[in-house]
Amino acid sequence: MKTNGFVKAWSVIFPVFIYYVISNVVIYLTMLFLGVTEETYAQHYMVLQTIATAVALPVLYNFYRRDQLMMTVFYQRTSMECKELPGKRKIVNGILTFVCGALAGLVLNNIIGATGLAELSAGYQNVTAHFFAGDLLFEFLGAGILIPFAEELLYRGIVYGRLSDWIGIPRAAFVSALIFGVLHFNIVQCVYAFFMGLLLVYFLERTRNLYGAALGHIGANLLTVLRTETGVLDWMEEGPVVFWISTVLMAAVCGGLIFLLKEKSENPQK
Repeated sequence: MKTNGFVKAWSVIFPVFIYYVISNVVIYLTMLFLGVTEETYAQHYMVLQTIATAVALPVLYNFYRRDQLMMTVFYQRTSMECKELPGKRKIVNGILTFVCGALAGLVLNNIIGATGLAELSAGYQNVTAHFFAGDLLFEFLGAGILIPFAEELLYRGIVYGRLSDWIGIPRAAFVSALIFGVLHFNIVQCVYAFFMGLLLVYFLERTRNLYGAALGHIGANLLTVLRTETGVLDWMEEGPVVFWISTVLMAAVCGGLIFLLKEKSENPQK
């Protein structure tokens, strides 16, 4: 008997629901344990998010592992095919997705910033203020590594994986990216996460494994933290000419890396 649409839809939504329930419960309990108040919440924000993500990770991995053990079409198309790739190719693919993800995130942030959308979104400004108000270590560990890895397990490994078996790759890419965007709960991050979500699905499919999407996401987040906290890319803000020339050049490099990844994925033994 065929599984009906409601059951399939629930199988996609349920892991997302569990992730948010665990995260919020852990954050609440940690706040009580550490004595965090409304006044000190911002400076502890990344500590709380990092702890919550670390607790949720084993649960997410359990969902992902269960799908692997069921030998889904998605798993056979990705992880099983990845095992046949030479080790050097996997390393090259990982470097390509990491650098490309970092550049893509930078370009997207520049374009969104140029629209003035960030100034109109109080939700985005609030989240940004919280993200960069605490300990730098937890910004790199949490926002830069743990959170993107957890989100890739959830949104690409589980949500996209289950959707692609149900409605096919193109529609699954769009729907999973839309879910990923909407659940950031503000217009700026919604737009950013939607387009990044599409690119991360592309990385997953081209590398034949979740590591491609995870490294791309980590690259984007780490560069954002580095840019915000060190000012290493402040030279781009010196004027509109420098800003747009650098943005276009980085977009071109990113496009070249995407093309290179495509070529390598179509000739896996070369």
